[in-house]
Amino acid sequence: MFDSITFNFTIGNFFCNSFFTNVDSGTRIFELYSNQTSESITCPHCGSRMHVYDNASVNLREIPFNSMYYTIFKVHVHRYRCTKCRASTTENIPFKYKETRITDNAAEFVKSLLMHRMSVKDVSLMTGINWNTISSIHKEFMKGELEQRREELRRSNYKPRYLAVDEFSIHKGHTYATCVMDLELGDVIWVGKGRAIKDFKKFFEAFPSEYFSDVEAVAMDMNASYNRLVEENMPHADIVYDRYHMQAQFGKDVLGVVRLDEAKAHNEQSKRIKESITPDKTFEEKQELKDAAKVESAQYKKLKNARWTLLSNSENLSAVKSGHLKEILNSHISLATCYAMKEEMCRLYECDDIEEAERGWKNWFTAAKESGIPALVHFAEIKEKRLPGLINHAKHQISTGKLEGFNNKIKVAKRIGYGYRNDDHFFTLIKFLSIPRAKNPSPRKK
Repeated sequence: MFDSITFNFTIGNFFCNSFFTNVDSGTRIFELYSNQTSESITCPHCGSRMHVYDNASVNLREIPFNSMYYTIFKVHVHRYRCTKCRASTTENIPFKYKETRITDNAAEFVKSLLMHRMSVKDVSLMTGINWNTISSIHKEFMKGELEQRREELRRSNYKPRYLAVDEFSIHKGHTYATCVMDLELGDVIWVGKGRAIKDFKKFFEAFPSEYFSDVEAVAMDMNASYNRLVEENMPHADIVYDRYHMQAQFGKDVLGVVRLDEAKAHNEQSKRIKESITPDKTFEEKQELKDAAKVESAQYKKLKNARWTLLSNSENLSAVKSGHLKEILNSHISLATCYAMKEEMCRLYECDDIEEAERGWKNWFTAAKESGIPALVHFAEIKEKRLPGLINHAKHQISTGKLEGFNNKIKVAKRIGYGYRNDDHFFTLIKFLSIPRAKNPSPRKK
């Protein structure tokens, strides 16, 4: 049916009145011919008349007209030579996308597909356009949008006030990158490979020092390289240690350790009781020991399944889980102490009075070290060294939460692209995804 359709259209100085289908290559080819005359052309060098001395043809990929065949515009162009200086030139194709073998229309189509989360490979399979061409278009497009965004901010004399820095995984095998976000705008202003001091130092080298003159605070986790370089390069800015990293570490290194130790103690006690059931025991004694072993085993299972109950805020628990929590805490003093310390930590992070926060954190660390619980004591001894950054949260109510949320968008883009070999392209994509007008383009593996 498609072959029965007649085409007759013009594009600029070119017209098309025929096409043919190449079944072997799966292409439908439209022949476009130039109607430009030599009288309308002058030599770009000396301004003299030119004449047609040769003809050539260029194959350009166009948007497919259907799913069965790729579309090619076979464009026949004139080659001109000056009658005076003998300089030669080839007729310009106004609808050819620069430095590619595709049309402007196809380039815009490719951009729209990438903007709707298609991978470069999928776009290539759909359009028949070379993978490298699509990748180049995408990089060019993203860099243009990022430059436009930077120019907008430069014209408004914008400078960031609150920053967040965090790391994320880019490859398997513990390969990481560091990301810096402007918390007020949500723009990722820098991405670099690695998370060591020498890697993060490149962030400060990428911007003039006056760019950071208005920064009031930087949110981060307790990675030593972050705070050290911020103190050196932005001494006027306060360091704020992220509450979610702090609470997550407490949940893992304190609550998690104490819970598992208590569970292990119940399990070992259950085994010892079972081993004490010997043939010389009476029936009543055996039954009593079996019941005691069951109680210990039940306590073991209850503690093993209580991870999220202990980590959740008490006001978010259902009535049933609140009852389970109360039973656990009433029968495990160390765990109850650690849970109370967790709740107090959450309260301190809600405090907005810096003097109250300072008193509260000092009392918290004193109580933790006096608890006699090894995991809690060890945690307090390490974190107390970062006391100023914890107190600063009362002054600057910021965290890396927005950046953590953006990391999920990075993971989605990485998954759609099946990973990336070209870090520069991936980092450009990350920065592009963060600008307000971006709609999540997703290139294939680089």
